[in-house]
Amino acid sequence: MPPKSIEPNLLTHWQDLAVAADDGHLYLTGGAARACDVACDQYLDLLKTCKSRAYELAHVKGMGDFESGIALARKFSLKAVGGDNNLVDVLDSHILVVESMQNVFRKFIVRTAATDGENASSINIDGPR
Repeated sequence: MPPKSIEPNLLTHWQDLAVAADDGHLYLTGGAARACDVACDQYLDLLKTCKSRAYELAHVKGMGDFESGIALARKFSLKAVGGDNNLVDVLDSHILVVESMQNVFRKFIVRTAATDGENASSINIDGPR
């Protein structure tokens, strides 16, 4: 089940596009799909870096010794990790969506490679036309 912070329609949208690609109702050139795949890889790297850095915010310090400072530090810590709609969960939801996007783009990369292979085999067997 996706994290609470994910927009359900966004994830469903990309899952529906994956089905449409499988069914042949969606078209994307191999070059465009490869460019999108590279962009997804780069964005996933950034999101994963941000997620790992977010854990550094789990123990906010320096708000003083008064109850209000301690409460504020706890609030900020929970906003980073473990609280409602925290940063780590939000980043996880973004990662899930980008991985779903990448799944769609990779279907076109595989399809293009398969078509190229079939065409090359056909030329080798039948000769050029």
